[in-house]
Amino acid sequence: MLRITIHHEAATMRFVIEGRLVGPWVEELKKCWQAATCPAHGPPLMSTLPIQVDLSAMTLVDREGKALLAEMHRHGAKLSAVGLMTQAIIEEITRLSSRGKL
Repeated sequence: MLRITIHHEAATMRFVIEGRLVGPWVEELKKCWQAATCPAHGPPLMSTLPIQVDLSAMTLVDREGKALLAEMHRHGAKLSAVGLMTQAIIEEITRLSSRGKL
């Protein structure tokens, strides 16, 4: 199960990811991200807002989930979380995505 909540704030668009980012849920997050950032799907200002992805409530992520988060990071999304395990996953994703390895 995965819950994706998108908060449109004054200076940022914040995605809150809760649950398991695995299997078909990875594609669902991708669709939400693309819809939220595509100028054709919303007001022009929304597509230019910086993206923050809060992974604090994420409980599991598979390889495809990590690859999507890395792609989002490469496109400027900032990944954040509280909790040692999730922070370690973010460090792995950001390190590998900057090298183009994920």
